[in-house]
Amino acid sequence: MFMAVLFQSAAPFNKTTFRIIIPKGVSTYTVRSILEKEGIVKSDSSFAYIARVLGAAKHIKAGEYELSPSDTLLKIILKLKRGEVLPSRQILVTFPEGTSIYKMGEILKINEVGDPEKFQDLIKEGITREIREQYWHIFKYIPSESLEGYLYPDSYYFFNDARVADLVSVMLKRFNEVVIPFWLESLKDTKYNLHEILTLASIIEKESKVPEERAIISSVFHNRLKIKMPLAADPTIKYALERPTQKVYLNQLEVDSLYNTYKRRGLPPGPICNPGIESIKAALYPAQTNYFYFVAGKDGSHIFSRTWAEHQIARAKVQ
Repeated sequence: MFMAVLFQSAAPFNKTTFRIIIPKGVSTYTVRSILEKEGIVKSDSSFAYIARVLGAAKHIKAGEYELSPSDTLLKIILKLKRGEVLPSRQILVTFPEGTSIYKMGEILKINEVGDPEKFQDLIKEGITREIREQYWHIFKYIPSESLEGYLYPDSYYFFNDARVADLVSVMLKRFNEVVIPFWLESLKDTKYNLHEILTLASIIEKESKVPEERAIISSVFHNRLKIKMPLAADPTIKYALERPTQKVYLNQLEVDSLYNTYKRRGLPPGPICNPGIESIKAALYPAQTNYFYFVAGKDGSHIFSRTWAEHQIARAKVQ
């Protein structure tokens, strides 16, 4: 009787194969439910019992399997125990310009790639010795453990089971291809170092909805930095808040943070997102203006002003 159960199949003559995903950490009964739903085993099958007898109940491997209703219970259970999963698939993942490490983790989660939580905690995880040695010429510019600003925003093909180190390596490689050559050609044109330029570029990226305004917005911040006027950039406040809101409110301007550019002069300690090359170019080559203020209209474009009085008039217009 036991041997007969071992060689049961849901549909002996149905050779169709299905791709079945077994999640991490699920019970044998959950696995049985998944297989029943897909018609791989019968609804009254002895799957859980046989798995226990064969010592597979606690050793079923997560992953994507190719299974058929014609497979016997023995064949199915042994496949799951051995972890005979399909090769990992490559998934196209796009990180828009201005995406922070936290948001990148959210995008990875949506696409079911890697370990999003570990990715979001790159200060403690993911920066292996191998990566540091491979990209030492990038790490020499980074004064902290965070890679914010150095993970180039682009579209990438990732394996769904990619390690954090793999993701970091691919994105640093792209940064090395796009940003480093530009920086080495242009560093003579600025008094700021690469980390400071990336920090400024990250703010410009967040402030500019209209691409043509990047260099003008950059000029406002450069002008403020020259006279040691606070940058007063709302995106830095949002970065400092644990639960940022779409609009920055007056009480939020009191947040105690090095990223509070309303209370502290100069640049914040590091980038607030990962900027694209156009914002990096704007940070290094600002437009030549006398503007010190700007306010956004409903369409995302800005009105730029030279004085506080002009700025108040502009604010009244957009409100």
